[in-house]
Amino acid sequence: MGKFTVHESEIEGVKRIPPRVSKVLICNKTVGATKISMGVNVTEVGSKIPAHSHDNQEEAMFIVSGKGKLIVEGEGEYELTPGTAIFAPVGVKHEIVNTGDEPIKIVWAYAPPLPEHLNK
Repeated sequence: MGKFTVHESEIEGVKRIPPRVSKVLICNKTVGATKISMGVNVTEVGSKIPAHSHDNQEEAMFIVSGKGKLIVEGEGEYELTPGTAIFAPVGVKHEIVNTGDEPIKIVWAYAPPLPEHLNK
């Protein structure tokens, strides 16, 4: 049997610009996952996850802490508070902006995993 748990403290974060840190917790490297990947993103006050879409993946997100807004191209803006779940379908451009006074922490999952999550 393989590994079944990963603690966030075990994974080194990747710093990105605009200021945010992403950690891939569940992937091929950490637990042998091949059909899903999952991790956390902490986006600093006043920062954002820039607008992007995924060609082959559905993405689910969950707001753990902080406040923000989701901007979905052609659809509108949605308030984000702790306890909010988000679904981003394949090909839909989306962006998350931290509008609060503390970092916004998001748990995310991709199915299937992003290609780079399979090679980690």
